[in-house]
Amino acid sequence: MRLGVFGGSFDPPHVGHLIVADDAAAALGLDRVCFIPAGTHPLKRARVEAPGELRLRMIEAATAGRELFEIDDREIRRPGPSYSAQTLAELQAENPGAELFILVGADILGELHRWHRVTELAERGRITVMSRADAPAVEADVAVDLLRIDVTHVAISSSEVRERIKSGRPYRYLVPEPVYRIIEQHSLYRSQA
Repeated sequence: MRLGVFGGSFDPPHVGHLIVADDAAAALGLDRVCFIPAGTHPLKRARVEAPGELRLRMIEAATAGRELFEIDDREIRRPGPSYSAQTLAELQAENPGAELFILVGADILGELHRWHRVTELAERGRITVMSRADAPAVEADVAVDLLRIDVTHVAISSSEVRERIKSGRPYRYLVPEPVYRIIEQHSLYRSQA
């Protein structure tokens, strides 16, 4: 079993998340990609805007119908900060013998040294950096072995989607249609002015 572990705030999930997860699965020969939305993100506490339950609903809606993708809600249910090392320990115990790949974007390499027990995390699974082939190599400020794979360059970020919504600019085609409907239904990311 080769399992990709794709964590993040998914605030909101956008088409780029799905594209790079699909690319990573193909590049690594993954049997499954497990999306794990963070409950209380230790490095983004003040920046996560949508409640955990709605972020969970959005990522479930975004991945519905794709057998390769699954959702794990343990970090949403877990009280306190969501630490990847704890989640990986649990996944390792639940999937004995599985090869785990922790999927991360190249943009987080500068923050990797701030991750809780990152060395232990790297011992439990391969930290796999998803970046486009022509992107400059970014070095991590931590002594762990990194696997690098090329993925499609998608110039979309959750923060850009939120900013577009706040400013009234179009965003509909940056997120999967079911995610768009949830955002509109709950008036997420609107300015509180």
